[in-house]
Amino acid sequence: MKKKSQVLLASVSLLMAGMVQAGPKVDVTVKNQGAETMVLKLVTSNESSTYQIAVPRPAQEMAPGTVSTFGVQRVVSPDVNAAMVRYTMGRKTCAFGTTFQMRLMPGGIKKPEWTKTATPSGGATCTANITGTSADNSWRVEFTMK
Repeated sequence: MKKKSQVLLASVSLLMAGMVQAGPKVDVTVKNQGAETMVLKLVTSNESSTYQIAVPRPAQEMAPGTVSTFGVQRVVSPDVNAAMVRYTMGRKTCAFGTTFQMRLMPGGIKKPEWTKTATPSGGATCTANITGTSADNSWRVEFTMK
């Protein structure tokens, strides 16, 4: 019985330590504003890891006019998080990304910094907009493709 209690206590401790180390959550909205179906294409390791930890997982296919939403929270550090996805629409491609990093400024002051990117190819029109941030450094981002 003592051994089981020790294992249980160790497991709970590890779980709690992991929760403490989680970065701020990002809520992602992806919109298909084009005339064709968007198809998820995982190319980089960052895109694959985003897909694996997203809740729910990003839509693999999105018909014209549809929206997909998911959240990402990495358990690396409380000072970083990121989400990357790539969609194709025929020959068009949009690679989307968003990051959070707590920057250490002179004097030991921490400053939150959020970024977003939308990289088009093949004639795609891609946009990325941060639509909100919170006091806990979580944020919302919207990616659109047409």
